[in-house]
Amino acid sequence: MQIFGSEPQIMGQAAKVISEIADIVDINMGCPAPKVVKNGDGSRLLLDLELAREIMAQVVQNSTKPVTLKMRKGWDSEHIVAVELAKIAEDCGISALIVHGRTRDEFYSGVADWGIIKQVKEGVQIPVIGNGDIKCVEDAKQMLEQTGCDGLMIGRGALGNPWIFRQINDYLQKGEEPKEISEREKFQVIKEHFELLLEEKGEYTATREIRKHIAWYIKGMKNATVMREAVNRVESKEEFEKILKEYFECQENIV
Repeated sequence: MQIFGSEPQIMGQAAKVISEIADIVDINMGCPAPKVVKNGDGSRLLLDLELAREIMAQVVQNSTKPVTLKMRKGWDSEHIVAVELAKIAEDCGISALIVHGRTRDEFYSGVADWGIIKQVKEGVQIPVIGNGDIKCVEDAKQMLEQTGCDGLMIGRGALGNPWIFRQINDYLQKGEEPKEISEREKFQVIKEHFELLLEEKGEYTATREIRKHIAWYIKGMKNATVMREAVNRVESKEEFEKILKEYFECQENIV
């Protein structure tokens, strides 16, 4: 479970509570969202390493489970602090680091700097997990080779492609090249995804949230634009399921 905040005592209290139910407590010092950084949280802490130290110390002290830290390269090009923060984290008793190779200023633009992940790995003894621009099996392989990191974290690369985890595991553990995802499997996964959204958030929210996911799932498929436009007008469970079925029936008569 991940927590974020900028008040050491409160972060410590939060860690004490959630470590009773979580396997790992993760501190977020990487989120670039304006609503988060305006409160001094997330990646804003990259500008105040002493406060970051206090927060980590409190969380580690109060947690009964391992504590990890998710961070970025720095706040901007003038404040590249990943290596320094990593060493502070190690001193505080953080068990592992997740490093995103972009500054807060970059958000998700440009290309992630894997070189900084390599520098962090070389600067500490605790495990380092690389994050940023892992979109396929080859990216995963290159990240591991170029940085020497101990593990991978995948974020946006999984949008519309939840199979990426299986593909990377199969490649790294068995040497198997990724197999193309069939239209039938894609249909079943989208259907399951929507059912889980319905269960978690109800029909109103689910029918609106599935719109962005559909755009990722069907990217590159035939008539994807028509499908996106149709889904963007959907307001009920029945409408979505009807459109989804019709779309995939038109692909290869798989439904």
